[in-house]
Amino acid sequence: MLSKSKAIVLHHVKYGESSIIATLYTEMHGRLSVMVSGIRSGRAGLPMTFFQPLTLLEVELYYKANREIHRLKEAACPYHYASIPFVIGKSTVAIFMADVLLHTLQEEEGNPPLFGFLCNAFRLFDTLEKNYANFHIRFLLHYAKYLGFDPGDIHTPEDLKQSPELVVFRNLADGESQALVVLLNSSLTEPDPVRLSHESRAILLDRIMDYYNQHIEGIGRIRSRQVLKQIFME
Repeated sequence: MLSKSKAIVLHHVKYGESSIIATLYTEMHGRLSVMVSGIRSGRAGLPMTFFQPLTLLEVELYYKANREIHRLKEAACPYHYASIPFVIGKSTVAIFMADVLLHTLQEEEGNPPLFGFLCNAFRLFDTLEKNYANFHIRFLLHYAKYLGFDPGDIHTPEDLKQSPELVVFRNLADGESQALVVLLNSSLTEPDPVRLSHESRAILLDRIMDYYNQHIEGIGRIRSRQVLKQIFME
């Protein structure tokens, strides 16, 4: 049947001489693999830029439950990013966040609250002109709540030490522990409440990814993590 949905592009791979298979996270059906025929030859009438990481699309699919690969009928891009594709720091963060989603979004069913959170986060990130070096850290902390492993009520560095679920954060330096507590209690939409050195940001990223790895097997294999850390060390 034909099905229309909003979608977020996570990844794509070449298929045959002229097609791709795109991995999408859709509002209606969750994670889907979608065949886009002829796009690399121009016959599909769609630009390849539609299938870059985190692109927000409206798609019409030939959808059938339990099918491994669905076929794309039409796609439109209602929101064109103004900065993410053109600023190296932002595009690197986008690739990293898309990698995280690719490894963590497995459900083949809709989750409108999660989908709304993701779309709003990426549009917000696109509008930030400065002070976005910590955005991926803040995103991971908020995203964990939707995945079912919210760190819980953490209001002091001592709370980090007392929770058995948060053992990966116990040996942080005082300044990093305090920064993490502030970030955990801040809204993603408010201005970045902390300033971190390159070293502290890298340490927090490693610990947060360790925390993810406690709950989702294989998350530690994300290669763009090292590229991201290098970009923000420059």
